[in-house]
Amino acid sequence: MTSGLALGLMAAAMWGTLDVLVAFAGRRVGGVTSATAVVGTSCLLIVGYGLATGAPFPTDPNAILLAAASGAVSSVGFACFYTALRLGPVSVVSPTVAVYGGLASLLAVVVLGERPAPVQVAGAVAATVGIAVAGITIGRGGRRPSFSGPGVPFALVSLVAWSVSIVLLAQPIREAGWLGASMVARIVNAGTLVALYLVVRRRGIVPSDMPPLAPEPEPPIDLEAVSPSPAGGTAGGRRIRDRLGAHPYALLVTAGFLETFGFVAFAYGLQVAPAWLVSLASSLGPTVTVTAGVLLFHERPRPVQWAGIGLVFAGIGLVALG
Repeated sequence: MTSGLALGLMAAAMWGTLDVLVAFAGRRVGGVTSATAVVGTSCLLIVGYGLATGAPFPTDPNAILLAAASGAVSSVGFACFYTALRLGPVSVVSPTVAVYGGLASLLAVVVLGERPAPVQVAGAVAATVGIAVAGITIGRGGRRPSFSGPGVPFALVSLVAWSVSIVLLAQPIREAGWLGASMVARIVNAGTLVALYLVVRRRGIVPSDMPPLAPEPEPPIDLEAVSPSPAGGTAGGRRIRDRLGAHPYALLVTAGFLETFGFVAFAYGLQVAPAWLVSLASSLGPTVTVTAGVLLFHERPRPVQWAGIGLVFAGIGLVALG
């Protein structure tokens, strides 16, 4: 149990950091391009390591099929999540996607027969309620509820896709080892994203056709509801944004390394610990992303959205510590 929690938290730290990098780069090059670059880099690293160490590919047809299906479904998660980070606000998008850990835990109970404690079930429920509170804004004057930002719908699709992909990958990892199963999943993952990228390019859907890109993110959500703050944030924050935003592809390659280290920790965790525990621990990465959203992106969620974000983290904590 302890090793699974530690490996999940290690993956969370890597993934939370890379989300910040992708949030900068995605606003310059687009979500699909970002996903293709990050996963492509990760695929080369994992397959290269596997070939160098002589790790065998799975031979059982069922394990190969499940690992490949996991990679294909995960591609949807990457494309949607990196688009969500691009559209923002990251301080809401990232905790929303983090609930993939709770949904994956539920699927692990139903599909894999794992049994979390009652307090962990309560945590999953709290995290789900937190999504609804953080991701939905009640309009003034009786207007219908709406998403808290343009990236939230993409984040919801992403959390479902990643939850399914985790459960699909757990069995082949336990049957064929984490590296062999991961190589199959990452090859399919990268190949699917490359195909999607080519389709997007062929149809002429390039960043210039999407919502306007700028060196800095979109304005903070519900800015009129909070006290005004200096435009663009602090001088230090502006310097960091300028430096990071000037090199989007370098950021994506760096993110590819972080994604690889996080994925290796996560995949090995699935081999040695219950899937529900590793999934929940790995979903704590948004603590990094939310901090960046507030300090660097200068986002200012409303108090009710902070409450929703708090519920998400509290729910994840209950499941992980229960």
